[in-house]
Amino acid sequence: MMATSPRPPKSWASPAPRFTEDWRSMGFRNFRFQIVARVLLLVATVFVFFKIGFDASLVSTQVFVGLLIAAQTVALIVFLERTTNRLVKFLNTIKYDDFTEVFTSRGEGEKFDELYKSYNEVIKKFKDIRSEKEATTHYFQTVVQHIGIGILTFKKSGEVQLMNNAAKRLLQVPRLEHVEHLRAVSSQLAEQLLTLPAGQSAVLKLPHGKERVPVSLFAVDLVLRGEDFRLVSIQNIQRELEDKEMEAWQNLIRVLTHEIMNSVTPIASLAGSVAADVQDYLEAQPGNQICLEREETEDMGMALQTIEKRSQGLVRFVNDFRSLARVPTPKKALFSVDEMFRQLQLLFQEEVAHENILFIVNCRPTNLTVLADRELLEQVLINLVRNAIHALADQPNKTLQLEAFQDSDSRTVLQVSDNGMGISEEAQEQIFLPFYTTKSTGSGIGLSLSKQIMRLHKGTLTVSSELGKGTTFTLRF
Repeated sequence: MMATSPRPPKSWASPAPRFTEDWRSMGFRNFRFQIVARVLLLVATVFVFFKIGFDASLVSTQVFVGLLIAAQTVALIVFLERTTNRLVKFLNTIKYDDFTEVFTSRGEGEKFDELYKSYNEVIKKFKDIRSEKEATTHYFQTVVQHIGIGILTFKKSGEVQLMNNAAKRLLQVPRLEHVEHLRAVSSQLAEQLLTLPAGQSAVLKLPHGKERVPVSLFAVDLVLRGEDFRLVSIQNIQRELEDKEMEAWQNLIRVLTHEIMNSVTPIASLAGSVAADVQDYLEAQPGNQICLEREETEDMGMALQTIEKRSQGLVRFVNDFRSLARVPTPKKALFSVDEMFRQLQLLFQEEVAHENILFIVNCRPTNLTVLADRELLEQVLINLVRNAIHALADQPNKTLQLEAFQDSDSRTVLQVSDNGMGISEEAQEQIFLPFYTTKSTGSGIGLSLSKQIMRLHKGTLTVSSELGKGTTFTLRF
């Protein structure tokens, strides 16, 4: 049995705390020192284990030394794993963008304090970069959502990644997951989105309620992180087309009126003079002395009178066309739509009663107002109502409706509807062109003039019609 050493006096044990602190200050917390000390202590313990040997009288000592070796081995492994685990935790923090982790000192030494400080600085830097990236992404997303041109991005497979608000309004879809789903809106649109060559544009018409809106598509192919994407801009070009169309027709009308008036005015004047001279000559001839000559002269006078009448008719015709190029600038003022409707109802009261037409006037709300030139707007509505009356000529049950309301965008909308035979799709494409008319006695300038008046008001005039069911003209301010 081994003798136990006497317990040291209390005076010897009292300086231990200060000694331990001094030991730490000498570098006990240093990582390398701890590794070397632990390994040396482990080696010394193993040496003692084998030095004791396998003496039967020292079994308890051997067990104790063996357990001490195991404890030292486990402590060394735990010490190393703890350091490794903190490194793994740091790397996972970066990998999974979890920048809430903070590394604090655990009394492992100055080197570890510097290491953990560097960890925290790197995490803060990544956190700042992510915040800046999120702010930049949010900024560009806000810009994309608020621009007036529709933006649609999707993978080559057709899976949609982004669709801004302008695209949603144009396509009339609240959300979109795949381009193929647009075939319900327009099969031509879906086909163009998938097959349109990059860098090229295409123009097609999309259904928008009862109307068809011309849009322009422009496609660009992108490669992002090794994956192919397509970006397509979708723009409503109805206003641009109408501007160019009206400008072209105005130029044509100016040329026609100039040339025709220069030719027709002297012809009309000369024909009138000749007709007057011939009439005077005939009145001056006594009896029937020159019957043959008189008959020829009468034919001549009749021909000249015909020329005069046709020339005057041509002058009036040209003056009508001239009105397209000389629409006065609107003098806008705020006025009641309901009051204007009631005056129009009174104006057409006798005519619709004579034609047995049910004339319905509806303005909601009744205090609805519009900022426009009232005289010009009444001119447009009178023309549309009169066209509707003509369209109802052969109908057994005749209904004409004039209504006003505000749409979802708070824009004032006026509509003139009838339940007539309707207008063919081909005619709808040309109905607003100058000179185009389906009436035998029409001049073909009424709807063109009406549309130009609406353009000057920064508004639109559109038509929707279905054969056998009726027609609706919509004025939108």
